[in-house]
Amino acid sequence: MRAVTETRRVDQPQATALEAPGDKVQQILAAARLIFMRNGYAAASMDAVASEALVSKATLYVYFKNKQELFAAVILEERVRYAPSFLAGEQGREPMPAKLLRFARALVSFLLSAEIVASCRLVIAEAERVPGLGQAFYGNGPARLLQRLEQFMARAMAAGQLRRADARIAAEQFIDLVRGDLQLRALLGLSEGLEARARDQVIRRGVESFYRAYQPATRRAIRKPSA
Repeated sequence: MRAVTETRRVDQPQATALEAPGDKVQQILAAARLIFMRNGYAAASMDAVASEALVSKATLYVYFKNKQELFAAVILEERVRYAPSFLAGEQGREPMPAKLLRFARALVSFLLSAEIVASCRLVIAEAERVPGLGQAFYGNGPARLLQRLEQFMARAMAAGQLRRADARIAAEQFIDLVRGDLQLRALLGLSEGLEARARDQVIRRGVESFYRAYQPATRRAIRKPSA
């Protein structure tokens, strides 16, 4: 019964922890990230995190109830650190293709960052053995990112910048198109094809394919060759 309870809470880091004064929480999260990546999730312990962070266990438990919640907070903090780059992709008055390209570049940079690649490898390696670990990672990382992109797509459709369709499906297709196999290559430790120029070609092709499918009907009509 206890395991089930912990699994339900695993994707819900305490709001008080994430909103607390930054220095202490950041100190704990940095230590937790190091311990998780070095030892793996199953072998990591709250004792080890407290020791690495140079705080008492009592202090650690003030902010995080258990290891699952701490791991979820580490994943969420990684996403929050990249939030400004995603916000930059949403703003601006340039044409939609340029806005999509900025968003795509920010997204792929996030997915290929050393921290995210390491986190993905950790979860993939241990998700089967640790109930709730995969859900914690997905709920605090990919699911939130997808929700953010879905909202962006919905606003663009409402403004007539993209044709009206299912914003959720559009967001999923956009991610798949612009990342191509880049994330898989990174997870496998393959450097070929991840050079800046090659990566940008994948991103550009993905954005072009997406916009061809979702550009407003009026703009499609304009682009039709005259008879």
